[in-house]
Amino acid sequence: MTRYNFHTHSQFDDGKEPLENYVAASIEKGLDALGFSAHVPLPLDNQWSLPAKDFPDYVAEVKKLKEQYKDQIKLFLGLEIDYIPGVSEDFEGWMKNTPLDYCIGSVHLVREPESGKFWFIDGPAEGYFKGVEEVFGGDIRKAVTTFYQQSIQMVKTQPLHIIGHMDKVKMHNKEKLFRQSESWYVELIDSLLKAIKEKGVIIELNTRGVYTGKTTEYFPSPFVLERCLHFGIPVMVNTDAHHPSQLDSHFDEGVTLLKDIGFKKMTTPFFEVEI
Repeated sequence: MTRYNFHTHSQFDDGKEPLENYVAASIEKGLDALGFSAHVPLPLDNQWSLPAKDFPDYVAEVKKLKEQYKDQIKLFLGLEIDYIPGVSEDFEGWMKNTPLDYCIGSVHLVREPESGKFWFIDGPAEGYFKGVEEVFGGDIRKAVTTFYQQSIQMVKTQPLHIIGHMDKVKMHNKEKLFRQSESWYVELIDSLLKAIKEKGVIIELNTRGVYTGKTTEYFPSPFVLERCLHFGIPVMVNTDAHHPSQLDSHFDEGVTLLKDIGFKKMTTPFFEVEI
């Protein structure tokens, strides 16, 4: 079976090693394809994104590695682009004006429409719960609804190939504030899936939350993947690696889950894989 990973982060953003170390580890682990997906430069202070001044060096390094390792592994240049209404740049500009092969669209910062305040869903759990209180007045349903509305807006208005960790809003919840079985939550999931289906976007089964111990379920949850199969939405497995050792973390387990649900293939932006 063809093995790959299209969701990775290196020293250029919030990862831990140079790009070439990821290539070497991918070859050692038997991967056939590797995509680099640094967090897009953002016009606000943060600790995770690629600095704008380093973007040319990132592109040049990937181009060099593509040529250097062309006989050993297929390499692809990508970005994980944050969608933040009124803040982030349109994805189209990145895709048209740079030599990107693909992009992952993700929501990490949820913008409350009226106040403009941000809820960061991806940091420590304390910040997650504090944000629900300070940004949404403790209304978890409003907070989660805003996350999914922002995700739906991203899918409908931006050109993207893969949607990253589409239900990451559940990461710190662990059923403390809401249950995924609640009808309002399921309706939000279905609304997002409808938009994804209409735009032909690929959903990744993202394994990072499980192998880092932050969640007990992959992104998205099994019931969401079952709906993907029902609606005919393409899926793939990515590990969201922040270190070369994580390039295949839970990849095989993710594939097994897809097979158990009933998927016959995985779809990447460049090829399909029979499973």
